Amino acid sequence: MTNPDAARLLIADDSLHFRNVFVLLLENTGHTVTSVFDGKEALAALRAQPFDLAILDNEMPNLNGVDTLAELRGFLPDLPVLICSATVTPDQATRYEELGVIYLLSKPVNPSTLREKIAHILAQRPARPSTRTTLGADAHAYDAPPASPLTAGASLAAFKLNADLKRLRDFRSVAIIEGPHGSGRFELAINAAPTANCHKLVCHADELDSQRLDALLRPAHATRHPLFFVVLDAERLDHDRQGLLEKFVRGRLAPHAELSKRLRLVLCTQTSLCELHFNEFLLMRAMANMFQIPDFFSRRQDWPEIAKAILHRVSSGRETLGGAALKWIELEKWPGDYMQLHRTIEIARLQARLTSIVSMMQIQTAIAKEPQCTEPLFHDMLFHVYSGEE
Repeated sequence: MTNPDAARLLIADDSLHFRNVFVLLLENTGHTVTSVFDGKEALAALRAQPFDLAILDNEMPNLNGVDTLAELRGFLPDLPVLICSATVTPDQATRYEELGVIYLLSKPVNPSTLREKIAHILAQRPARPSTRTTLGADAHAYDAPPASPLTAGASLAAFKLNADLKRLRDFRSVAIIEGPHGSGRFELAINAAPTANCHKLVCHADELDSQRLDALLRPAHATRHPLFFVVLDAERLDHDRQGLLEKFVRGRLAPHAELSKRLRLVLCTQTSLCELHFNEFLLMRAMANMFQIPDFFSRRQDWPEIAKAILHRVSSGRETLGGAALKWIELEKWPGDYMQLHRTIEIARLQARLTSIVSMMQIQTAIAKEPQCTEPLFHDMLFHVYSGEE
């Protein structure tokens, strides 16, 4: 679903964690997001291309938020700017106000609050000129990447996955996504949700109980938006947890009975739930909405396109895979599953930060680092955004 209010946003923050969270949150709302490390990179980006809104941290290396804003006002006097920081002093707040900043948000920011403030700011902007008037004569149209790198490629499996994703976006009540470890089940599930005006929630099966469900659902009671709920590792749901979900879907779970009318439930599993004597009511509701992710090794011809789509996602299109790296992946050298490829590309991209080209050597080095990597990467952030964690 396209967001008619989609905008071009710039985020400047020296924290990789916050940049990743903000990019993920806002791209899933339909915006085009560019993220940079500090004020100097922000000014360079603002001079190079048009943006509808800049989101700045206060304390950044090289150039802080106040100095960045003061300089950009010299060439973009009317650009809306949002400050998101936990370190703004009263004197700095006054200076930001003098420089035209209306909103100061404190970290950690509530995702709903961030989206609402951005929507309010963007609603005040004047009509945006056509991109044809802002692009140079030599500019080339960009082919939009797939909704999920998992669906990239030209194989029959990729075609089926894209068709499944379209069907998933239209399902009602309950759906089941089955795939082996590392297959990207959660990513496919989240991509099936409406991108605008939808509460997206996720919970591991082992953590699901009445108390956890109450905490997750609390914000949904304040709106009339659709509710999209993903349960991971559904094969681990015991009899009581299955019963809890049945009550929820049936509208018999107080105080959440009303939410069942706008609920879509996705059960992600590694094994067939039909073979586990699973809850019959949930299985019947999902009977026409069961999807299976194909084995990743069988999609060898899609690997280069998948790798390119992953890099585009995690770099906002600024980095590319070198020819040798693509050829190495193409010649059936990739040793693992989709999730390992995703994490490896992310790690390699961080190594290639100064060059914009991800090399074969960086890919091979990243493969060795991936099993021990503890830094939150894309799917960790994806879970963080929708799990209600602080």
